[in-house]
Amino acid sequence: MQNLDLTNLVLGAWLLFVVIKRQLAPKIIRFKIEFYILVVLLGAASIGDAFQKQHLQITLQQALIFGGLSLASAVIFAGLRAWSYQFWVNDAGLVMRQGNWLTLVWWIIGIAGHLAVDRIWTGSSVTLLLYLGITLLVQRGSVWLLASRQYPMEMRHNAALQTENRHERHERKRSKRNK
Repeated sequence: MQNLDLTNLVLGAWLLFVVIKRQLAPKIIRFKIEFYILVVLLGAASIGDAFQKQHLQITLQQALIFGGLSLASAVIFAGLRAWSYQFWVNDAGLVMRQGNWLTLVWWIIGIAGHLAVDRIWTGSSVTLLLYLGITLLVQRGSVWLLASRQYPMEMRHNAALQTENRHERHERKRSKRNK
């Protein structure tokens, strides 16, 4: 289980560093669900590997209790981080967001708590990537919802920009394939 544990810790630490760095910087609000689903799938695969290859042994009751508490923690800390954001409209009419010291504190408490319980429960960090994927997905959705309530008209511009950027990426990929 040590290789899987180390892999989860390294990937989780890298992901956390990138995410927290981005969350503390001013950014245009976007909701790219594909990335978060990829992290959730990698996390689920990691847990599957722990059962199949590393012989992780837990009861159904343990899985339900830990899974439920972990999911609740992911959702609660995602909401707290989203509430800690500041929102404003930039000169281009797009809604921006930026985390602050409180966002960082919620990350530290949430991750430290999850890792501690994961160590007690599985003796590893096997559920870290799944936890990160879920909490990031919920946080991004919460940020989109909060910003949409505060700036409903301006968030339509954000959505249009996101659709336009996605379309341009697909067109670039298509033109590269046709060359």
